[in-house]
Amino acid sequence: MRICILGATGLVGRELLPLIDRAWPNSELALFASRERDIELAGRTHHVRAAPALEQADAPRGDLAFVALDDAHSARYVPRLVELGYRVVDKSNTYRLDPAVPLVVAGVNDELVTDEARLIANPNCTTIPLMLTLAPIVRRRPIETLAVASYQAISGAGISTLDSFLDASRAGYSDDDRDAARLGASFDPAGYAANTVPHSGKTDDSGYSSEERKLMNESRKILSRSALPISAQCCRVAVAVGHYEQVWLTLGGQDDLSPEAIEAVLSDPAQASFLRLLPGAAGEGLSALATLKHRDEVLVGRIRRDLRDPRGRSFCLTVTADNLRLGAATNAVRIASRWFAASDLALQGPGATV
Repeated sequence: MRICILGATGLVGRELLPLIDRAWPNSELALFASRERDIELAGRTHHVRAAPALEQADAPRGDLAFVALDDAHSARYVPRLVELGYRVVDKSNTYRLDPAVPLVVAGVNDELVTDEARLIANPNCTTIPLMLTLAPIVRRRPIETLAVASYQAISGAGISTLDSFLDASRAGYSDDDRDAARLGASFDPAGYAANTVPHSGKTDDSGYSSEERKLMNESRKILSRSALPISAQCCRVAVAVGHYEQVWLTLGGQDDLSPEAIEAVLSDPAQASFLRLLPGAAGEGLSALATLKHRDEVLVGRIRRDLRDPRGRSFCLTVTADNLRLGAATNAVRIASRWFAASDLALQGPGATV
């Protein structure tokens, strides 16, 4: 089995390498990135070829390809990878809203990964944990309205942005002066270090950023609810890894529902895939950094009533996940496991459906 990674030197590409070792041991790797280089990972040296080599006549044919580069590279090389015989899982935004391309979250709608499908779109890193949380609920009660506020780690913006953030944080926090007026003076007010800022994605005339539009439109497609009332507010916070989402939802039905009933659904492995419930409204153990101990699961907790709704059908809850693993690489591998069974059952997609 030959597996190609396009974007092998990026943050998601590097996470894919150990997952591939777990899922398909002894597979042959064909690694590509924007430029040629060697990378060291887990004590092994990997040679990475420049992406244009895929367009040459002697480009390697293969079985499975993961694309973890930007939209421009995806649009250019995904058709070529399909032509070379690969089944492709694409992480970019290029194909996510294409009606002809399935947008898949493993454990939610991965029955769409059929033998006939040659290309699958991998959703955004905020959409994946949100859908894993909502899908078990939606199977029992329809959602009337949904609102999400996300607090997203810097690594979601890519390796160069993460490196700049780490450098600025080290320099800015080197001064131990606690004077309130000077504590943050060495940081850029528009930068990510020591800061919380609106998401930098392109903002349209409605005032919503591209990141907010991704979360709203991808959720509608995955849930098959094109008219779902949903609003999103996305920002970046000074955290290296781990996306955090606050969710408000109103459920349909005539009778009210309790937080305990929702907890019962989300704690049942037969109903909720790849999800770890932290019961109780206090949120103990629920944080961005806690996801690093559970990199292939979504953590959910703080389920409580939204007191604005006298009908008792609105709730608040918190969702957090490792954006590089569960929110990207792990979901891609679980998607591909529907084509090629994974040796590690923790990486095998179950084929659930909303």
